[in-house]
Amino acid sequence: MHRRTLVAVGLAALLLIAGCSAGSSSSTTPETPATSESDSTIRVVGSGSADAAPNQAVVDVSVVATGDDAATARQRLARNVSRMRTALTDAGVAEDRITTQRYDIRQDRRRPREEDAEPRIQYRAMHDFEVTVTDPDRVGDVVDTAVANGATAVDDISFTLSTDRRRELERRARSAAMTDARAKARALAADANLTVTGVNVIRTTRGGAPRSVEDGAYATETPAPTAAPPTDIESGPVTVRTSVQVVYEAAPEGNATEA
Repeated sequence: MHRRTLVAVGLAALLLIAGCSAGSSSSTTPETPATSESDSTIRVVGSGSADAAPNQAVVDVSVVATGDDAATARQRLARNVSRMRTALTDAGVAEDRITTQRYDIRQDRRRPREEDAEPRIQYRAMHDFEVTVTDPDRVGDVVDTAVANGATAVDDISFTLSTDRRRELERRARSAAMTDARAKARALAADANLTVTGVNVIRTTRGGAPRSVEDGAYATETPAPTAAPPTDIESGPVTVRTSVQVVYEAAPEGNATEA
């Protein structure tokens, strides 16, 4: 009986030692972390532009009248405005292309010539218009017609583009900007022994309003004499500019396919 007890105790001790050895072996096995190669990116800004001949023009004209009181100034202004609008529509300008930009009636205190005399008070009424001309070659005719029929000032003439033409130029400018950005990214990648593999982010920036190469203001205070030659105004090309910010993905040369 005593011998059997000793055998049982010995077996239990052997099993306990084996269990401890197995647990110690598994706990000392190191874990291998997963490895990944970090991606490289190249950030560039590309610029592009597109030119086209203008297909419309905007003429800013003013009609001004004065009077000893506000009512008289308003009446004179209304007569001149009506005459000018009628003349412009008869010349082929659509009524919805003649739009009001500003209307104002105010006191105009003028310094008297005599010393110590009271200032002379007049009322000055002004009506500013924006006239859109769909044929840029007719701008001179529109100016002459407005000035001969009540307009007292031509404040500005700008050659621009219709909505459809402007959108087409914007598309061409963006395409040129992307081409510029791609060339810059590839050049930078080559210097760093990298290859451009794709596009990560594209951001466009709003460009300025289309402008002609040369535009300016034209003003006159009195109608031109009947025998004077017609006004001749020439326009240059209109340019649309834009830029894009692009982040390209890149990888070491030989390990990736170029985009």
